[in-house]
Amino acid sequence: MGQTKKKVFFNASVIIAGLISPTGGSGKLISWSLKSKIKGVISEIVFNEILSHLNKISRNESEIRKIILTSFEVIIKPKGSTVNKYKKKVADEGDAHVLASASETKSNYLVTHDKKHLLILKNKIKEYKIVSPKELIEDLS
Repeated sequence: MGQTKKKVFFNASVIIAGLISPTGGSGKLISWSLKSKIKGVISEIVFNEILSHLNKISRNESEIRKIILTSFEVIIKPKGSTVNKYKKKVADEGDAHVLASASETKSNYLVTHDKKHLLILKNKIKEYKIVSPKELIEDLS
């Protein structure tokens, strides 16, 4: 891995997948963030989205909160003006906050499982790389 630690904004889908399957690629990325191999970042919005899917994760809420809070920097939601800028670029305006947060945190990567709305924007967003967990692992290994 390179000298400077890469900053990675995590979409909720990756953290949920990693909590469900800690040995998969998403789980590996959570552990990289916990061990400070990468600087993992999420927003309050992503944090709340993860908590809204507790029924999918076979761990209790306090355990999940602890994993997230020890593995990630949690930022406040992005500015409305930044979100509005990204609303023009997304198919689903509900995803604009993810792109805006990755931008505001000056992340190197946005990691997501969302093929339909976010991964399709790879060539449209130049500030950071939009990648799947597999692509991020390959990029940083």
